[in-house]
Amino acid sequence: MNIDSKLPNIALKKIEMWHWQNGDSIEWDMPVMLGQTDMAYASCILTKNASVVANYKGLHPELIAGGTGYDLKVKLPPEIEAMKPRINYGFTTRGCIRNCPFCFVPKAEGYIKRVGNLYDLWDGRAKAITLYDNNILALPQHFEMICSEALHSGIALDFNQGLDIRLLHKSTIEWLNKIKLKGGVRFAFDSPELEPIIREKVAMLRQYYKRKYIFFYVLVGFNTTFEQDLHRCNVLRELGCRPYIMRHENTPKEKRYIRLAEWCNQFWTFAKYDYETFCREYENSH
Repeated sequence: MNIDSKLPNIALKKIEMWHWQNGDSIEWDMPVMLGQTDMAYASCILTKNASVVANYKGLHPELIAGGTGYDLKVKLPPEIEAMKPRINYGFTTRGCIRNCPFCFVPKAEGYIKRVGNLYDLWDGRAKAITLYDNNILALPQHFEMICSEALHSGIALDFNQGLDIRLLHKSTIEWLNKIKLKGGVRFAFDSPELEPIIREKVAMLRQYYKRKYIFFYVLVGFNTTFEQDLHRCNVLRELGCRPYIMRHENTPKEKRYIRLAEWCNQFWTFAKYDYETFCREYENSH
């Protein structure tokens, strides 16, 4: 049971693969089937949904649950962790070199390490692969290998979690120019302190990167003020980049955060209006 993620859950797909190989029947129609199966699994990503899992476990003790939002101590058995379902999405690295206060990755996965290559994920037919690697640029030789595999096989890559712009170099951009990209190139502007390096690296991208659009995930509502969040969006607008607002689960329940997301996440409104004008237009139309 994938409790709260819209993205396919790799752990559950590994569990499915292991059970298939052992001749078991699989049923994804949860929670309808809870109590009618020999074993049941749930993955929870967001801590706000931990109570949902707890309620299910209270009714069905056979449910095995884990994930960053429920219990970081729960790990897949080695024989299941070793499964490599070729479903065109997944990880080639796990862990990260950073220790961002809002991120569970260092606690859950530790320091970055290589866990596979593109062909461990590819079914041999798909035209694109979605990578969930949290900081692939921290292993530059591995990044180049993955890009080389994609280039050789004509596969488009979706760096779904974004790339660490602090680790961007001219050589990185050369590879990004060579390969096919699905969803464009994405980075993160998670804190105001990153502004100088983002200005520096965007200038580098404008000089060497061949494609027009540059996207940034912008975390808001964690440990910044609204004014700081708006400033980061305006910096990206000045630089000709596209922000995508990621509201932390602790974001204050205020309408201005909703307006901010509506302004940024609809790219045409972000291009046409500044924030204040967008808010006036919104109020006049409602």
